Amino acid sequence: LFLCPGSYRCARLAAGTAAAAAAAVLRGKVSNALALVRPPGHHAGPSRAGGFCLFNNVAVAARHAQRLAGGQLRVLILDWDVHHGNGTQEIFEEDPSVLYVSLHRHDG
Repeated sequence: LFLCPGSYRCARLAAGTAAAAAAAVLRGKVSNALALVRPPGHHAGPSRAGGFCLFNNVAVAARHAQRLAGGQLRVLILDWDVHHGNGTQEIFEEDPSVLYVSLHRHDG
């Protein structure tokens, strides 16, 4: 995992921005949102960082949205990247309220 003095702050800002974007949609402030943030997040799991990812931004946003909706929100996460988002899969693989789809390169 690559870290520099500003990594933790940047990772918190990225996760917070993703959560704020989801909240803005749920509260009707905007009809849709895109949180184009770095560092990436899809390799961070439920209890560990990984692959340049300290926090799983999309997982933070999805859970925040579900809390705002009183737990009655189903979420689709579409991850389109050269690498599989193993952290996102690990977080949501047993959760029927979240459908995680990963489109990634396979070198097999």
